[in-house]
Amino acid sequence: MPAPDKPPLYTVLTEIVGWTLDRTADLPKSSRFTFGQRIDNRTLDALELTVRATFSAPARKRAMLEDLNLLLEQLRVLWRLCNDRGWISQQQLVFVVGKLDEAGRMTGGWLKQLSTRPDPPARNL
Repeated sequence: MPAPDKPPLYTVLTEIVGWTLDRTADLPKSSRFTFGQRIDNRTLDALELTVRATFSAPARKRAMLEDLNLLLEQLRVLWRLCNDRGWISQQQLVFVVGKLDEAGRMTGGWLKQLSTRPDPPARNL
C-alpha cells in the first residue's frame, strides 16, 4: 500500500517545530528547561500525533486529533506566557499563535471530515 501524501497540517507543524527550536534556544538559561523543554516537547508531540493520525485507521484518528487540539491550546498558553515575560516579541507571538491557529483550523476540519464520513460496513467473515 503506498504511503499517503503528507497532509497540509504536517507541513504547518514542521514549520512550527523549526521556528520553535530556534526560539526556545534563545530563552534565558534559567527558564530554558522549564519553558523551553515543555514547548519543544509539546511541539514535537503535535507533529508526532499528526503522523500517527495520518497512518491510523479512521476509528483511531478522532482521539489522536482531539489530543492534538489540546496540545495546540497548551502551546498557545505557553507562548503567551513567554511573551508576558518578555522572552519573545509581540511580533513573534503573533506569528506563532497565527501558525497554531492555522494548525487548529486544519485539525478541526479533519475532525469534521471524520464526523461526516460514514462508518465502513462490517465485514462478514
